[in-house]
Order: sequence, then C-alpha cells, then structure tokens
Amino acid sequence: MRHRILSTPISTNLSLVAIRDRSRQIGELFGLDNVQRTRFITAVSEIARNTIQFAGGGTLTFLVGDATDVDDTQCVIAQISDNGPGIANLDELLGDYPGRSGEVGVGIPGSRRMMDGFFIQSEAGKGTTVTLEIFLARGTARLSGRELSARVEQLTRRKPQTPVEELEQQNREMLLTLEELRRKKAELEEADTRKNEFLAMLAHELRNPLAAISLSLELAQASAADPREQTFAVIGRQTAQLSRMVNDLLDVSRITRGKVELQTEVASIAALIDGGIEMSLAEVNRRGHRIQVDYPHEPVSVRVDVARLKQVFNNIIHNAARYTLQPDVIHIQAERVGNDVHIAVIDRGVGIDSSMLPRVFDLFAQASTSIGRQDAGLGIGLTVVQRLVRDHGGSVTAFSEGVGMGSRIVVALPIVDEEVAQTLPDVPQRVGNGEQRVLIVDDNKDSADALAALLDLHGYECAVAYDGGSALSLAKTFSPTVGVIDLGLPDMPGFDVAAALRRQPVSACLTLVALSGYSSADYRSSAAQAGFDHYFAKPLLIGDFMAFLSTLDE
Repeated sequence: MRHRILSTPISTNLSLVAIRDRSRQIGELFGLDNVQRTRFITAVSEIARNTIQFAGGGTLTFLVGDATDVDDTQCVIAQISDNGPGIANLDELLGDYPGRSGEVGVGIPGSRRMMDGFFIQSEAGKGTTVTLEIFLARGTARLSGRELSARVEQLTRRKPQTPVEELEQQNREMLLTLEELRRKKAELEEADTRKNEFLAMLAHELRNPLAAISLSLELAQASAADPREQTFAVIGRQTAQLSRMVNDLLDVSRITRGKVELQTEVASIAALIDGGIEMSLAEVNRRGHRIQVDYPHEPVSVRVDVARLKQVFNNIIHNAARYTLQPDVIHIQAERVGNDVHIAVIDRGVGIDSSMLPRVFDLFAQASTSIGRQDAGLGIGLTVVQRLVRDHGGSVTAFSEGVGMGSRIVVALPIVDEEVAQTLPDVPQRVGNGEQRVLIVDDNKDSADALAALLDLHGYECAVAYDGGSALSLAKTFSPTVGVIDLGLPDMPGFDVAAALRRQPVSACLTLVALSGYSSADYRSSAAQAGFDHYFAKPLLIGDFMAFLSTLDE
C-alpha cells in the first residue's frame, strides 16, 4: 500500500531548485540519513533534468509505502512522468556500457545505481514514467492516515529556498556526506582487516591441534613400545581444544544474532564462580597456576542462566590462565556493591596494551602477536562474555596498566532478593542392563562405529547404519528401543528417518534421539515435530549421553 504525499510540476531548469528542496524535505521528514538523502536528491533532480531536456517537462509525485520487490520494507518513492516521445534506446541506457566515452555517467544509469529500487516504463509517443525507491530503516513504524496528513501539512508550511540558499544547503550536505563516507570507509577497512586476521588465526589455531593428533597417531603406528597412554592423552587435549574453538564460534554466531534463549533461575554467586573454576581447572592445572577466591561476606543470589554464567567465568579464568605465562596465582574477588555483585578475575600475566584496551571485547579483536605465539585463541571469548553478561542486565569491564602488568576483568550482575532453589543430588551413572538395543544412524562411519564400541563396552546392544534406507531396513529385524539418528544423512534427512520409524510397529517402545552439529531452536523444534524425544548437539559428550541412557534403564 502506498500513500501520496504531494506533486510538483517539472517545467524549467529553475524548477529544479524547488525539486531538490522538496526531495531534501521529504528525506528529512522520513528519517533518511545524509548519504541516503544525497542519493535521493541527486537521482530525482537528474531524472527531472532529463524530463525537461527530452520531454519539455512533466510531473513529480512523492509517495511513501511498500517497496516493490522487497517484502516487509517501506520506502520513499519519487515518480516522474512525462508525455514526451519516449525512449527509443532504453535497453542501451540501462546497460550503462563501460565502453562509452565523453559521458558523465549519471542520467538514467547513474540514478539507477543510486536507488534501492528503480523502475522505468517508456513507449514510443506515449511518454515515460520513472519510479525511484529508497528504503526506510527496517522496523520503521507505519504511519497512520492522521500522522501522514500532519507531516504533509509540515511540508506545505515550509518556506521555499532561493537558488542561492539551495546551493549553500547542497554544499553543506555534500560535505557532511563526504565525511560520513570517509568514516564508513574507515570502518569497513578495519572490519576487513580484522576479518582477514581472524581467518589467518583460525587456520593457524586449527592446524596446531590437528598436527599434534596426526603426529601422535604416526608415533603410535611406528613405535615398538606401547605409547597408547601418552598418545591418547595428547589426542584428548587437542580434541578438547578443537571442540572449544568450535563451540566458541557457534556461541558467538548465535549470540550476535540474538538466537540465545536464557533459561534463568536463582543461583548463588559462589556456585557460579565454583562452576567456572571447575570448567577451567584443566587449563589452570596444565599451566601450573593456583586460584584464590574471596567470596562475599554474606550469601549473594542472582537470577541467571546458570550454564551460561558458568561459561562466562570459565572464559575469563581460562584467559587469565592462558595469558599468564609463568605459574602464578589467579585471584578472584566477589563483593557486594550496592544492588550489584562485582566479580573480579585478576592475573599478573601479559596485560593489555592501552591501544587495545578499548577494543578488547570487540569480535575477533586480537593484540599484535608474533609468529611464535602459542595458543592465543580466536579473539571471540570476551565478545561472548560481554554479550551474555549484557543479556543478564549486567556489565563487564577490562582494566590493565599496560603490557606485562597483568589484567583485571570485572563482571557486575544485579542481585535478587530470592532464595536459591534446592537441587536434587546427581544420580550416579549406571551401565546398561542389557535390555536396551541402540540403533546408531550416522554417515560418518568412524563416529558411528566409535559410539557403538563405547556403548557396547557399557553393556548396550548396538547396530549401526550409515544411511537412512539401511536404518529403516535394519530396524525391522533389530527392533531397537533407542534410535540415535544424525539429521544430515546422504540419502534422506534424519527427520524423515524418524518419521518413518514412528510408523513402524515397533515405534511404541522406541526412544528417538536426534544428533546434529546444529543446535538452534528451529532445528530442535523441527526434530520434535518429526517425532524425536531428545536432542544432542555434536560433538556428543559421552558422559551426558550415558547419563541419559541410564534413565531409560530404570
């Protein structure tokens, strides 16, 4: 739907002053920024000039409403019509061939490049209509008829500019536009540099653990001695590092797109700190550090997503351990400040340069490093920390006196006056009782076979299929009680496999588990609709999966 704002005649070159003035007023009235207004004014005045030159004049009509080719998008529209001879070489003009010489390159092709939407109708002897569209910001509220009338009334009361005033205004706007373009160019160059640094860093970080795994396997094959214990320890550490990087990448993607759903509950700040320490303890111990904690003098409760806040403290403590090169003490202080609790993680490590300090929470931000850097991460951990803390109504701040002077990261969270819910003690893990038959469906043969071997060691009877068709055939004879199905199979989606299994006679006693590298709410919802009972994200944590299976044995 579109609403007409006003029309104005296009008659002589002097009328172009009023046309530019009206275009500017329309742009200001509907919130176009400097660059958008300049594009709009230039394109409208250029097409109007063509109308005077080739058709002797015409009519300019301004409208506001829905964009032609983009759903759920509003735009400002300028429609210029004439009764001239039409355009005989329209295809050539729209082509804007680079081989042309002696032309400025504005006109129709230049105006087309400046607009978000550009449409032209022309017929020999029946005139031409050019429609220009420039998009409003997404989320712009739609105007009611009364609000639109009020804005049109504002336009009619505006005093028209003289040619000199219009020229002065145009010069001011051009200067503002040039400054904004310079700023945006600098921002894009910085973002591109950070992207390239990140890609190079990602390749470096992924190659290190992969190289260690590859060499360890070569050692296991070539050595006469039995190196399995050492080899498996190396593989375990490096695989954990790979998993951490992948999880960080997934987290930052979900968080920056606002796809994280927080499951909040009241928790003790001491329990959250302890959880973060427990998650990072392997890294702390590996580097020979100790952790000293000063808890608040009285119990402090906060309403948070417990798993996410433990992740926050894990990331900060992990960074403190990683960037403290010699064995040392990492100090954690928690204290009540007004209605907030402040948790400071303090180290005496490499510190943060003053030029880096304002950017330390930026995505992919990295301090300058040499080719000999070791395990410096991807520059996304603190971005995840900042976004999660903000989502909980808190803040996080970094302090450092400079390089070599250590750092202090302070998380502030709002306190709640509520009691912490009592949780039941963990149920000890049990092994299979032989009654569960597990069908594993995964096109990654190594992963499927390894999972089957592990479940077999724990007393579960297993069968493996590497595609959907084989799984459906095998289920008829194996009669599984549990189906673990990868959603990305080569011959058919895992959703379809689940739906087909549900239609088989054995489905009444079948528990279906979805397994996928994707863990968004959309995938989980689709899995539930397809008939899955549970959802596990890759890489599968075998301890969690065994605990889940043990509940089925009860």
